[in-house]
Amino acid sequence: MPKSLRRRGALLTATSAAVVAAIVTLLVLNSGPAAATWQSFSGTPTCDCVVQDTKNNTYRAVFGYVNTSKTPGKIDAGSNNKLEFSGSGKTDGSVTTRFEPGTHKASFSTGWIAKDTKVTWTVGGKTVTATWNKPTCGRDVSLPAGGNGSGPIVALLFAGLIGGGVFFWRKRRNAVQS
Repeated sequence: MPKSLRRRGALLTATSAAVVAAIVTLLVLNSGPAAATWQSFSGTPTCDCVVQDTKNNTYRAVFGYVNTSKTPGKIDAGSNNKLEFSGSGKTDGSVTTRFEPGTHKASFSTGWIAKDTKVTWTVGGKTVTATWNKPTCGRDVSLPAGGNGSGPIVALLFAGLIGGGVFFWRKRRNAVQS
């Protein structure tokens, strides 16, 4: 068997193994214990602080929760898990739907809303309201990251493109040397 074919085969095998390992890692890291679907929340929704923009008279409400259950639970977004705005405006905001046991201070936040707007989170029959007058969040509160969850997929695609590029570069280089 010519040397170039052995290299090509080894490179293809290594690239395939790397892609399979990346997919398995992604599946393992994103899997967790299944959460039961709840109708009522065995805990308390919280709003300990807000992020203020005094220049524009707007704020972001930062919501969290305390789950007193020993197991995770799930309450889908909808009539039993929603944000309601009263005042001069609305904004975006995705509510938490999976509730891990324990205290979680900054589970999600709203977008920027007007100073005179109140926002109420209703979840599993319990409510909490945020206003401009809540204490401002300190440095110890880390706001939730935005995103749509497609980061790992983009990373896998990027890795595949790089692997394919290396494969074709080596193939071309070996053809020139032969």
